Amino acid sequence: MERIIEIKGYSTEKDFKLAVLKLKQYASLWYENLKRTRALEGKPKVKTWVKLKKHMDKKFLPATYKQELYLKVTSLHQGSMKVEEYIREFKQLQIRCALREEPEQAIARFLKGLNSPILERVEMQLFGHLKMPAS
Repeated sequence: MERIIEIKGYSTEKDFKLAVLKLKQYASLWYENLKRTRALEGKPKVKTWVKLKKHMDKKFLPATYKQELYLKVTSLHQGSMKVEEYIREFKQLQIRCALREEPEQAIARFLKGLNSPILERVEMQLFGHLKMPAS
């Protein structure tokens, strides 16, 4: 939804209407119930995609979702993944967590998760590029 809204550049009202139209099966039924419940409780209607998304996150994402993502991003190890797969997983987790960190921190975390033989090769490459001062 976020991508469609961004590309189309709709107004806030149109964003919301499009999001509601895209709801399927249980999500659609849930939304109808949300409208009914809010009306019965005298609460204002949900009129924006941002508010709808907050309600959807509360309903459909586990309470521990963000915490689990953070734990995963901070404890990621290459294991049986190829280096390319590890890089992709590393980047995806950074994006999902909206992790803001200094490049040095990200590099350190990335290197920490590499398997030892790969890490040793990377370290040798890093040290090989350092210039030794002349005596």
